[in-house]
Amino acid sequence: MIGPPASSRATAAAPATAAAPATAAARAAPAPRAALAPRAWLVWSLAAVTVALVTDNPVYRGLVALVALNVLLTWLPPGRRVRPLAVAVLVAATLAALINLLAGHTGADVIARLPEWLPLVGGPLTLESLAFGGAIGLGLVAALFSVAPLSLVLEPHDVVDAMPASLERTGIAVATSLNLVSGFGRTFTEVRDAQRMRGWKPAGLRSWNEVLVPVILTAIEDSVRLAEAMEARAFGAGRRTSYAASGFGAGEAVVVAAALAAATLFVGLRIAGVAMDWYPYPTISFPPINPILVLACLGLALPAFPLPTHPSAAPPGRSA
Repeated sequence: MIGPPASSRATAAAPATAAAPATAAARAAPAPRAALAPRAWLVWSLAAVTVALVTDNPVYRGLVALVALNVLLTWLPPGRRVRPLAVAVLVAATLAALINLLAGHTGADVIARLPEWLPLVGGPLTLESLAFGGAIGLGLVAALFSVAPLSLVLEPHDVVDAMPASLERTGIAVATSLNLVSGFGRTFTEVRDAQRMRGWKPAGLRSWNEVLVPVILTAIEDSVRLAEAMEARAFGAGRRTSYAASGFGAGEAVVVAAALAAATLFVGLRIAGVAMDWYPYPTISFPPINPILVLACLGLALPAFPLPTHPSAAPPGRSA
């Protein structure tokens, strides 16, 4: 019996051989992670902000900041960066620490002295004032990182879906503001690059008018265009509709329960008068640590772990 030619056998074997690496690559590729429901993100952010602001203890604020940053990096969609937010947050925290150092002159450990004739800042600069200003700045870091997922992880329409029906208009206003802020940043970068290509160079505050004026005019034009588009779509004529409702599964329930438990614990202990704050005056000391409150802060890290979510929930940046 004569079989098929060698060339035919090679041709027939080629597709199977070529398909093998593709199958192995598909088998090795990790499955896309299901997204948390927008309402779970909203509750988590509000609880984390509550924990960060209800106490001025730098230990708890630092834990919330680290947890929020870890969760943000875990869920950050492709194409979005944390670096601009991190730079802005660090600048704000540094300014808060410096302002308290220059304006507050209380404390036993003097670092330096400024002339008394200087208004407001004249006098001793103490280590205690610097430490307390750092704690204030750390609170800003924790709060901003806690709300960052609402703009970096969720889409604007997800923020609207996260709001209760009675706050639908508020959700639309917040989502629109987030969209305009991100668009303002993109416009500023585009205008600045275009002006540099035309030979523009920054030379003092007045030179930035050539960048800021086009950016502001573009922002106003975009706002007017958005208002016209909303009016053309009969905004406010009835209830808002959604293409697909986000589900709420066991993973969302666990995240919400842990977040609410942490916020309730901190608020409850605050009302009960339990000592959880840190006051470095007159002499700096190590902040008090309560193991239960530390566990409550760590419970906010649950979104960074793989949890069972509702099957209708779609991965970040993808449609269901």
